Amino acid sequence: MPTGDNTESTIERHEIDPILKEVLTFSFGELGIPIQTQVEISRLPRTMDVLVVAEQSGNLEKIRHGTAFDFFRVHNSIEFKGKSDSLTIFDYHLILGRAHLYIGERKISSSEMTVTIVSARKPIKVLRQNQNDVKWEAIGVGHYVSTDLLPVHLVVCNELPIESKYYPLLLFAASKEKFRRFILRLIEEENVTYIDYASRTNPELAKEVLRMAGKQSLYEKQLERIAKTFGPDLISFLGEDELLEQIPLEVRMRGLTLEERLRGLTLEERLRGLNLDAETLEKLKELINGQDGVSS
Repeated sequence: MPTGDNTESTIERHEIDPILKEVLTFSFGELGIPIQTQVEISRLPRTMDVLVVAEQSGNLEKIRHGTAFDFFRVHNSIEFKGKSDSLTIFDYHLILGRAHLYIGERKISSSEMTVTIVSARKPIKVLRQNQNDVKWEAIGVGHYVSTDLLPVHLVVCNELPIESKYYPLLLFAASKEKFRRFILRLIEEENVTYIDYASRTNPELAKEVLRMAGKQSLYEKQLERIAKTFGPDLISFLGEDELLEQIPLEVRMRGLTLEERLRGLTLEERLRGLNLDAETLEKLKELINGQDGVSS
């Protein structure tokens, strides 16, 4: 049976991985550079999360100046490890193995390729306690690289500075404080695109920060977009009672005939709100009971 941690990491990969791929597709798309996702390597059941091939003239220069990946070569794989899916030394070897398979199948040199692991958290054990397997050098804030001919770059989202070129990666920071400061920067810039992405990667925290910053309208716009896009699909996941609780009474009553509105109400509920003295009210109850058999 899978452990709770394994289950949580599997859920995260199903929910967060597609957003990472969408964000990177958007980010590189702004530079006019297409990328590939879930790239199958060999006949083995192994895939790369993202593959960026910069063979066209000028693309490598665009990437190096316009993204966080200023170290890219012609062939570049990107793998993602979320906050509930920590990088282990065994993951490292699997990721590196996929890169070697890619090199072998494409018949390219190791000097033409890079491997990047985007990690929400800092993988302390991999960086410090596995020196016999891999040695790392810190070459920038939140940026570490292995010393092999085929370099593996480790980018730690929690440690990155809040700068525009890192926005696609800061979306996946595990640190609540870092994520809050990131959202506040997006609010200052009125960066609706990345506020939208942030509302999907960490909806509760994004909602909290937007409300505290007095940007309720931005939050409501995100809800409106989600409702228009996914509304019909979401309804099926709500129970009837839960759904009815969210609909104001006056809306539920709208369009009903008087008979439909009274159906199912007790006599007391029908007479509630009438400005009658006690004696008149009792007589009215007796009269109604005698006419239609409704018990009080």
